[in-house]
Amino acid sequence: MIKKILVAYDSGKKSHKALEIAAEIAKNCDAEIYIFTSVKMPGIVTSVADQDMLKDLEYKSLDYFKSELQEAEEKVKNQGVRVQTVIVKDSPGAAIVRFAEKEKIDLIAIGSRNRGFIEGIMLGLGSVSNYVTQNARCPVLITKD
Repeated sequence: MIKKILVAYDSGKKSHKALEIAAEIAKNCDAEIYIFTSVKMPGIVTSVADQDMLKDLEYKSLDYFKSELQEAEEKVKNQGVRVQTVIVKDSPGAAIVRFAEKEKIDLIAIGSRNRGFIEGIMLGLGSVSNYVTQNARCPVLITKD
């Protein structure tokens, strides 16, 4: 039985779709949703930014995601679904898997890889959704466009 759903949220089109589907499932199962994001800067950014710039970027990212998650939370609440938001500063894939295990999440909803071919080559071929799929102990729902 699904009672807790984690939605990995990066404010992209695919994560909006994941949240939309998760809300439908939650309504049908009387489940709670955790909207989850990480504000950790990617390795390529941390390798070129100085400490002050990095702190500023993380602060702005945190500010941005607080606003985005608040908007997403309101949208879900208006559908009559219980919802919480979670923001961490950790590697996204590992953080999602750890949180899911700690909170005994029944289902993770996540968008498929957002990177295009060129970005994938430049930034690395791995993706958060791939990491989560390979390492989560609960079912993972991957949304596409």
